[in-house]
Amino acid sequence: MSRIGLGKSLMAGVALSAISSVAAQAVDFNVQGFVRQEPAIKLTNKENPYNQQGNLFNGVTVNQDSTLLGGGVTTTTRGIDRADNTFNLMATRLEVDFQANFNTNWSGFARLRGYFQPDVFDSYGDPEFFETDLWSGGRGTFLETNGRNYMVDLPALYVDYSDGPLWLRLGNQQIAWGESLFFRVLDVPNGLDLRRHLLLDLVAEEFADERVAAPGLRGSYRVTNDIEIEAFTQLFNPSILANPDTPYNVIPSQFTIHQQEGFDDAEGAMNVGTRVQGQFGNLALQAIAVNRRNPDGVFHWTASNDPVLAGTPFSMSNTGVYSAAEWFKYAGMARLNGLAGFNTAVREFQPATGGLGAVELPTQPLVAAELDLFFQGLGPLRGHIARVYPRENIFGIGANYVVNASSGSFFDQLVIRSEFTYTPDKHFTSPDLSRAHIVEDEYVGSLVFEKYHRFSQDFPATFMVLQYLHKSESDMFGRHLSGMGATGERDSGLPTGESSFNAVAFAFQQPFPNLIWRADMSVLYDLKGGALIQPGLRWKPNEAWTAEVFANITLSDGGNDDIIDTIRWADELAFRITYQF
Repeated sequence: MSRIGLGKSLMAGVALSAISSVAAQAVDFNVQGFVRQEPAIKLTNKENPYNQQGNLFNGVTVNQDSTLLGGGVTTTTRGIDRADNTFNLMATRLEVDFQANFNTNWSGFARLRGYFQPDVFDSYGDPEFFETDLWSGGRGTFLETNGRNYMVDLPALYVDYSDGPLWLRLGNQQIAWGESLFFRVLDVPNGLDLRRHLLLDLVAEEFADERVAAPGLRGSYRVTNDIEIEAFTQLFNPSILANPDTPYNVIPSQFTIHQQEGFDDAEGAMNVGTRVQGQFGNLALQAIAVNRRNPDGVFHWTASNDPVLAGTPFSMSNTGVYSAAEWFKYAGMARLNGLAGFNTAVREFQPATGGLGAVELPTQPLVAAELDLFFQGLGPLRGHIARVYPRENIFGIGANYVVNASSGSFFDQLVIRSEFTYTPDKHFTSPDLSRAHIVEDEYVGSLVFEKYHRFSQDFPATFMVLQYLHKSESDMFGRHLSGMGATGERDSGLPTGESSFNAVAFAFQQPFPNLIWRADMSVLYDLKGGALIQPGLRWKPNEAWTAEVFANITLSDGGNDDIIDTIRWADELAFRITYQF
């Protein structure tokens, strides 16, 4: 049995032993959970353009013009039917929590999560919704089992020990640092699982369902009543991407991603970090230092195993790119540089590409002509990229200040919060997909204003939060800013780049007098001209039942220079019907 398999068996054994022990000793033991139906109905007829059946070139005839290189002009039509979907999501979720208090020092917690996604989508082939090429058996996380349409995991399985100022937690766990909606500044220990609903769940839940759990040891020691030191060590687990041709995939499906190539090097690695927190009257301060593998990963060209094109980063497939027009359009949509990307593939994979007659060329029209020449001779081509996980150091500080003003005034108990991180020599995916990544220092900062305020004696207090985010080198999704602004036209529209990323967010929650109803609103605005608006309404008539409805509305002014442009096909009306037990 492998080390990983043995570790998994041991953890499962510990969990079963703990449950048996609880039953035998009749300690304080509690079980609760819920079952939920989670559909999301499309609000437009737009399909996900990053999937085969949502591809913008399906059914469109374009010219393949290689006359600049002595070839001719032909036409091609991407021969894949377009999808016609009603739903973005149709899932059933079951979660069961087990909590045990053994004595005054020891307690345990486990959460079992089951998620089933029936095949109700018009999709290309039989896409895998959950199976992922990371851990053995297609698991995305350490304590998970899955199939094409379902996953079952243990996002929490740990024991807690507390004795006076000392607290320890051992087992599979999330580590949630930072307190910003939408934005992750100090929240750096864990990556995100994007397979279920991308980042389009209720904003107020702050990535609770997306944050990836992993086995580790976390502990804190309260030095004084006002100062606490915390540290952790945790098994590295990458962020988990939505698979190609599933509803929320955001990497063009004309790429084959070789995830295992980078994970073989990172498997078994440990992330470590520490945090110091202090409370000084109305002011709270914290500082963090984390050494981790970047969970989002960095991408670059890698060799395919194609029998004809082996040694190059391309393979022949009818699910690839059909024309230079499609090449440049999708390069821009992926925040890549189509001209530099082709030249880099030629340069870094010589002599394989040279043996096929591929050469670097200085202008976009010439590269377009060369690409069309290859498409005419070889047919559609897929690109092959590897995902690797460089190690990085992150240093951060944070401050919270609570304003004291006249009682009942708007500014009384206003919380002002700021978070800041510095990552030296951070690796980013280069827009040309070079194996020589972009390496730059990155600064990330947020400023947050948070308030509960009662506007009327007839209504409970309204919760409001206003936030600002600045990133020096990448957008909110971690893509380097030098790839922004590509419009994708065949003979123009290469990336223009941006100097920084800036966004604001606003959210409020308003309970109604009987607390049965609650209205929500969250808005994320990229200052380059894109917005995600999420209004919502919650109805909870009793302890057992909850019904929620919320919309994800995307707006973008085009130009491919804002983050919303990537998901502007995802307008939807989502429902959650929950029965708690």
